[in-house]
Amino acid sequence: MMDASNLTLSHSKTTKSHTARPLPVNGGLSPYSGPWTYETAAHLLRRTMFGPTHEQIKQVVSDGLTATLVKLTSKPTRQPNPPVTYTESIVDPNVKKGETWVRAALGQNIQGLVQLKENSLYAWMMELMFNETVSMTEKMTLFWHNHFVTSDIYDPRMVYDYISLLRNHSLGNFKQLTKDIAIDKAMLIYLNGNQNSRVAPNENFARELMELFTLGKGETAGPGDYTTFTEMDVLAIAKALTGYTIFTDRNNPDLYPEVRYIQNRHDTTTKQLSHRFNNIQIPNANATEYQNVIDIIFAKREAATFICRKLYNFFIYYKIDDAIEQEIVDGMADILIASNFEISPVLNTLFASEHFYSIEALGCLIRAPYEYMFNTLKTLRFVPPTDLEQKYNLFASIYRNFSGMQQTYFNIPTVAGWDPYHQEPAYHEIWINSATLPFRVAFNTQFVNKSFRARNVTGTFGLDLPEYVKSLSNPSNVNELINEVVKHLLPQPIEQKQKDALKRVLLGNLTEAQWTTNWNNYANNPGNAQAKTAVDNRLKPFFSTLLNMPEYHLS
Repeated sequence: MMDASNLTLSHSKTTKSHTARPLPVNGGLSPYSGPWTYETAAHLLRRTMFGPTHEQIKQVVSDGLTATLVKLTSKPTRQPNPPVTYTESIVDPNVKKGETWVRAALGQNIQGLVQLKENSLYAWMMELMFNETVSMTEKMTLFWHNHFVTSDIYDPRMVYDYISLLRNHSLGNFKQLTKDIAIDKAMLIYLNGNQNSRVAPNENFARELMELFTLGKGETAGPGDYTTFTEMDVLAIAKALTGYTIFTDRNNPDLYPEVRYIQNRHDTTTKQLSHRFNNIQIPNANATEYQNVIDIIFAKREAATFICRKLYNFFIYYKIDDAIEQEIVDGMADILIASNFEISPVLNTLFASEHFYSIEALGCLIRAPYEYMFNTLKTLRFVPPTDLEQKYNLFASIYRNFSGMQQTYFNIPTVAGWDPYHQEPAYHEIWINSATLPFRVAFNTQFVNKSFRARNVTGTFGLDLPEYVKSLSNPSNVNELINEVVKHLLPQPIEQKQKDALKRVLLGNLTEAQWTTNWNNYANNPGNAQAKTAVDNRLKPFFSTLLNMPEYHLS
């Protein structure tokens, strides 16, 4: 039996201090001038991706920081291929197996067909995250999903259009994304914009547009006055946003939904804003009035500082004090305004800064569930099936089986986003609790032991640990193997007593020389099942132990 005390968090004093105070500013946004090493490259990729492989980190070390940031923050040149119908178990009269359903009839009168399309979307989303390259596209798509929240949308075609919009703008212009999301079908439904009319203005979207999407809700300065906007502004902007709805046909419920502007639903009066907007007026502009509203909102500096705080919280740390606000957030906001709200220049500066690479920033965040899951699957050589139906079923099962970790794509609990990204005072600590930790343990246990079962998929699945270890510099040497794995998978060095404990788990009853012999037998005969099993049987308890160390939950 292992002595668990040997595997406890080695930086417990530092970790406790993180909950009490923000990170030190150090060099702020000044360009990082330290050495570019495997450790710094790994830190960059852990924060900007869902799980960097050993090979990706080594390549980034070779490429250098500047070239890597270009890769990470470049706008996506095209959308990925859309999700497809992956089975014939339910017959879709409009779409064949292997073809996409995203513009076809919904098929709501065919039992199980809508759910099949939802499963297809979920599996497609999981596969995109699993197959990410050295790019922030997928991580930023999740960021925007948590920012411009929609949830519980009944039509998967609308959800696909919504997430494609976020991905297309993931590294683009924040202001333009805000304009586009204002008339997105999923958002119109989620925040009742399709019900907003001159006869009955609905304030839901107008309120969240300012409070959660652009300006933030400041300290209450008086009745209905939230420092950044007032109740008067909510009503005025709600009226300015009237006119848009989603066209449906009662005689053809499967018709592809379209956003339409209906002139007689729009409030054509001049809208008066409060002193928080310098008492300006919004004249009628019919179909383009919503764009003018967003231009007015983005003229306020709060639109830049608000999103920069969220970027800092998401990618660096949850706590911001006056020093971080003045030295980091304000500097990011200056860059965002100067670039006319292009996001990439801000991210480039942040991830090239002295502040980002300070020792205190390493391992200070608890990994969110998708980071935790895909870091394991990507780094440790999970190989999904190539058959279309089995692949989709497997990724859909991953999506559903581990929703208990409390982060589920397209199912965000509130319009404010997942709680750990905004809920004071615990923030990221909320990710791990008595309900979620067993799911994390079960996830690692099943995949390390190759015992994961997916609905409608033959066999069991898991990690190819010998193949991963083969990518290391000198896996025949047990000490070098452990050092390299720790450097790859953990955000900070661990104590020697922890490495010694891990070595005892890896060796079991073997000596170091016997491990070397077993490894060399496998390396020289990789097709020999017995040789591979001998190695795999020692790697399974080793990785099971390491992946359940407190440090592995950190980024």
